[in-house]
Amino acid sequence: MRHPPGMRPGSGSKKGIVLLQALRIALGLLGLVAVFFLVLPAEPTLLAGSGSQPNETSVAAIGIEDVPFSPDMSEEAPSAPVRTIIPAPGGPTRLTRLPPVSSGAATPPVAVEPDGTGDTAEAAPPPPELPIVSATATPPEPADPALRLFSRPIAVDARTLKAGDMTLRVAGVEPIAPDVRCVDGAQAWPCATRARTALRGWLRGRSVECRVPSGEEEARDITVPCRLGQEDVARWLVTNGWAHAEPGSAYEDAERAAREARRGIWAYDISNEATRSGG
Repeated sequence: MRHPPGMRPGSGSKKGIVLLQALRIALGLLGLVAVFFLVLPAEPTLLAGSGSQPNETSVAAIGIEDVPFSPDMSEEAPSAPVRTIIPAPGGPTRLTRLPPVSSGAATPPVAVEPDGTGDTAEAAPPPPELPIVSATATPPEPADPALRLFSRPIAVDARTLKAGDMTLRVAGVEPIAPDVRCVDGAQAWPCATRARTALRGWLRGRSVECRVPSGEEEARDITVPCRLGQEDVARWLVTNGWAHAEPGSAYEDAERAAREARRGIWAYDISNEATRSGG
C-alpha cells in the first residue's frame, strides 16, 4: 500500500490514541465537576461570603467543633406594640381592648365581641356620673348707689366745688370770710383766696366722689360729703387750716389741732377776729 507523500506509516494510529486519551481526561474532569456540585450543600457556607450566617453543615465542613447555633443569632424585625386585653366589668365573656402602650393615646376602651355561639353577655352599664359640686362664690358687695363721681371739679372757695352745671358744697365745714386778711409783717392778702388756691392745688383736676342724698339726684346745688380717693375733703380742709369746722361736726378737734400747730391761715396774724363767712 502506498502512503501519501510526507506521511509515515503508523502515524495516524498514534494520533487517534492521543485524541482518545484526551477525551477520556475531559470526561473525567466533567464527572468530577458534576460530583462536586452534587456534593455541595444547598445553603451557603462560611466559604460563600462574609455576610452569610454559619450553619451546622458549614461548621462541620471547615472543622470547627462545639460552635452552638441559635436562631437568636439572626436579626428580627421589631415587634408591634403589645395590646393588653383584660376582662371588662360587664361580664366574664366581654373583653376590653386597651390603647397601645407606646402611643399613650387617650382613646376610650373598645368592647370586643367574643367568638362562638354561646350566650352573649349584657352590655356593660355606663359608669355612674359624678355629682357636680359648684362652689358658691361670694358675690361682690354692691356699689353704694348714693356715691356719684364728679369729674375735674373746680374750687370756687374753700368749701364750694363746681363740676359742670353742678354746685357741690362740702358738708361739715365753713369757708373763711372773704374780708379776712392774713398779715405777715408788711404783707397782707385775703385769707379766703389763699385757702382756695391751696384747695385747687390739692385737687389738681382729679375727680371726687360725693354721697348724694335720696331725692336730690336731680338737684344742681347740693351740700354733700365728698372724698378724693380715700381722703375726706372736709377733714383735709380743716386739718390743714384752710376752713372752719361746722359747730357740732366731727371736725372740731381737727380745727383745734390746726390752730395750735399754726397750719394754714392760722400761721399768720388775722386782721379780723370774725373769720367765719356764715354762709
